[in-house]
Amino acid sequence: MNAPLLRLRTQSGFVPVGACLGLSLVREMYTPYESLSGLFLIDEQTDISNVSAVELLWEETSIFLGIADRIEKICRDGVWMLRVRSRTFPSLLTQNELEAGLHSNLTLQSLVSGFYTIPNVTAEENSQTGYIFVRDGTTLWDSVAVFVYKISGRYPFVQNNHVRFSLDATPAVHVPAQITQTAEKLDSTRIFSHFHMEDMQGNPDAYQLETVAARQFQIVRHRQIGFDRQFLSDPNQALSFRSRFSCRDMRSRCVSYAGFENEQLGEKVRCGQFLQDKIICKVQLTFGAQGLRTSLWAYEDGFYNQSL
Repeated sequence: MNAPLLRLRTQSGFVPVGACLGLSLVREMYTPYESLSGLFLIDEQTDISNVSAVELLWEETSIFLGIADRIEKICRDGVWMLRVRSRTFPSLLTQNELEAGLHSNLTLQSLVSGFYTIPNVTAEENSQTGYIFVRDGTTLWDSVAVFVYKISGRYPFVQNNHVRFSLDATPAVHVPAQITQTAEKLDSTRIFSHFHMEDMQGNPDAYQLETVAARQFQIVRHRQIGFDRQFLSDPNQALSFRSRFSCRDMRSRCVSYAGFENEQLGEKVRCGQFLQDKIICKVQLTFGAQGLRTSLWAYEDGFYNQSL
């Protein structure tokens, strides 16, 4: 039974790791990083003190490169094991803040890498420049999300440590075999029904927007916000961005199968009438007693597979 192979990087090479006992790898459209957790056999003498990065390979191809968030070497009943938790390097975009104020003449690349040097993180090229207005406590990823929405009407996503906002014109279409389960989900927990925003003079309710999708669920959730200078040129965008984001993963369909084909976010999945060439919005790889399993989710929300 084939299993993913873990390598621990150091400044001088790699730390050897043994067989995989269990693993979970998750890629998700609205999460700006991939996450990995796993349990592996390891030699008692192996030194893990100088680990600088975590890499996962599948069939000799690197499918994950992340930060060594937490690595534990443990012994249970005489067996030495390594417990690993890691997130890819774009997670650092959520842990850095920019200087408050107006930053102009930006591209996505200059926003992602022009302020701080974050290792292994790149961004999609774009010729359109724009501005961001940074409030105290705003993370770099929050600014990326707003910037991308203003130039493209989309929400950014991460693919192989690469920040993207566009989808491929001819994406790969995956047709899973050995299907073990299909599922359908409805989630209304994040949806706000109404957004209200004051204007620059502080007049309340100067801008208002109702989230139409909330009517189906009979949800009444009103959110009041101050004037958002991030959308100074078009204040109504401040409400539409929040409304669409609150509907993320509102509806989803999932197909699970035995195996793994290294599916990427933004590619498509086909499964008969159940999923007809839908954009993949979440990929989860698991390995355990039942072998290798992959689950592919296609969302229907404000940004993917449906327009609200």
